[in-house]
Amino acid sequence: MPILSKASHDEFSSPVERLLASVANLLQQPKSKGAHFYRTSLRRFQAWSDVFHPRVDSEQKQALKFLEKLRKITGKLRDSEVHLDLLGQLHTGNPGDKKKLAKALKADRDSYEKRLRGTLRDPILASIWRTLRPLDKAKAKAEANARAGATENTVFHPIEGMSTLALDEYRAFVERHGKISAQNLHEYRLECKRLRYTAELAGETPEVTALVETWKGVQDVIGEWHDYLTLSQVAADTLRSSPILATLQELTEKKYAESCNAVADAERKLIEQPVAKKKPRRAVPGRRSRVA
Repeated sequence: MPILSKASHDEFSSPVERLLASVANLLQQPKSKGAHFYRTSLRRFQAWSDVFHPRVDSEQKQALKFLEKLRKITGKLRDSEVHLDLLGQLHTGNPGDKKKLAKALKADRDSYEKRLRGTLRDPILASIWRTLRPLDKAKAKAEANARAGATENTVFHPIEGMSTLALDEYRAFVERHGKISAQNLHEYRLECKRLRYTAELAGETPEVTALVETWKGVQDVIGEWHDYLTLSQVAADTLRSSPILATLQELTEKKYAESCNAVADAERKLIEQPVAKKKPRRAVPGRRSRVA
């Protein structure tokens, strides 16, 4: 299997298929690129699952709990790689401090890679395909019900009404979220990511593209802020006081300001001047918000 670091969600027939392909890919390439594809695939599956609540048995619940554990480990590995890249882009401070920080970051990366390889040896992965593949049957069943005139929700792709659902949930989230701060900014990013994946279920339309691009823009700039913030914290623990730490803190403040501007622009675009939307044909069941 080729390494699937940037596969489109349209290359797979369902979120379940994409998730299983990402697990197979991660087993072949337990590195940051394989980790990124796995994490985005799991989140797309979770966005789909949060809308349709497929029935899962005890074995499937255990498998999904394990995959969430795997997501957290791959996240740590991804962060360590990003931090090394950001440090390499700095042209300040003395070489000794930079070398010391790089050594600490590489030790973290090696530790997370080792932990990931150990987790991938868990016996639960040997049966993950047999365990989760039946979730795909929900798609065929829903389509058959639709052809028979049933009123329950369908799970075909594209799924009408998902962009409307995502936009409505975004407005509700903004209303209850309160003023942006350093304490809740990362939560805002996670919500934009979740809603972006929800909107993508509607297929490629101008409306979906506008929503996805807006939320991805917010997601990316807040992600940059969070990367600099966490790298600054590692630098503070490793170097105590250094020109490198001062530079990282300045960059963190700059990215925070950019993030606040991006949030304000998104809310102005999607709330004060909402995009045109269509009402879904069928009611969508209540869903739970996933923050992870």
